[in-house]
Amino acid sequence: MKNLLILHLESITRQRLATFGSSFPNTRRLMQDALVFDNFFSSATSTLMVVTYLFHGNDFEFDAASEFEGMRAAVNNRNLFSVLQSHGYNADLICLNAFHAQNSAKLASWSDDLPPLWATNDFPSLLDRFDKLTNSPPFAIYVWDLITHIEHSLALAPFSSGLTDQIQRACGVADDAVGVMLATLERKGLLDNTTIVIYGDHGDDYWTHGFKGGMVHATEPYTQITGTPLAIRDPGLTPGINDNLASTIDIAPTCLALLGIDETAVFPHTGTNLLMGASALVFSQNFTANQPDNLKLGIAKAFAATDNTYNLLVSSRGLELYAYRLDPGNHCNLLHFFDVMPDGRLELRKRPGLASHFRMALKDNPRAVANLTSHFGTLRTALAGRIAAKRAYITASGVVPSFALDPRCLNTVDYEARTAFFRCSESMKEARESMPIIDISFKI
Repeated sequence: MKNLLILHLESITRQRLATFGSSFPNTRRLMQDALVFDNFFSSATSTLMVVTYLFHGNDFEFDAASEFEGMRAAVNNRNLFSVLQSHGYNADLICLNAFHAQNSAKLASWSDDLPPLWATNDFPSLLDRFDKLTNSPPFAIYVWDLITHIEHSLALAPFSSGLTDQIQRACGVADDAVGVMLATLERKGLLDNTTIVIYGDHGDDYWTHGFKGGMVHATEPYTQITGTPLAIRDPGLTPGINDNLASTIDIAPTCLALLGIDETAVFPHTGTNLLMGASALVFSQNFTANQPDNLKLGIAKAFAATDNTYNLLVSSRGLELYAYRLDPGNHCNLLHFFDVMPDGRLELRKRPGLASHFRMALKDNPRAVANLTSHFGTLRTALAGRIAAKRAYITASGVVPSFALDPRCLNTVDYEARTAFFRCSESMKEARESMPIIDISFKI
């Protein structure tokens, strides 16, 4: 029997992995020997939701709840580690939590039939625990290292020159732990008999889509947050790049397939084995389907459908569409350039004085417009189906869908943002004209 090791890269996106590349030598070495899923998108923008969706292989686990705090998983599918334990695996979850002394780590989706979550704020203790657990194969170990979370990285602030350096140092510390764990497996002759999954749960948005009360994740599912790493090292897999779309909910069925365990998932919205074919699109969300917008923080409950080119997001504010490969920060809502017609078609808006760049990109480029409108139609239909399925699930759970998203939101664009987008230059001109002249010249 093969072992299973899941390495959780807390708050790490593909972009962060690239930006701080020198901080991830061990992670990169692992990925060179693995099958890397280059189009993996997290199913949610918060850790609790992502980990739960991974364990249970679906993203409906919390949708009947109207409050985030105290949520319990619905167990639409059995926990992956419960399944493995029932097949003779020693299943454990170990956690590095910088606040362990004051606030112990908790994970509602870690099933009661499994050994208690083990946590520490000391890296040597974590690695010693890992060493001991790997003495008892077949094992299934989930390693949750929180040091790269923006709050937990504060432990490195006294050694850092600023926030960027602090986050980069946290990445290096987390990568060192990955290196030690891989070395432990290799020293024991277990490396080539262990399926290793390394993945990112979500990324951060440093206030580029609004202040949100200061929140940097658990905000709307833009691809700069959901585009995270996934790589699987397995003796039966040829290392390389897989560019099929992949989602958090696909990890459990893929692991079971690699371990040769036949577990029939009963829930209809379960993920798929990534080695058996490609998905046309994947879904992400930030809140439960029955959770209201957070008006205090300015965060809207949102759902996103992502294909190989575009990310379509819907919330109570309306629709947003991003060409995320060209616009990885999801800053330009392409629907600002169009009107959504009553039949769902997009019609390019007529605007005078267009720069040649825009004309060549869209106005005088009918193939580009046709591609965009086609993808929009497919993604919009998929989102409509997903929202309907979520509402039906809430009702079937015996809960009133009081805060479920109104499907009419799919018929409008985020006009508030569009107004701000196109009035930017006028506002700047007005601001300059009304701005008092202040002498800030240096006197030497």
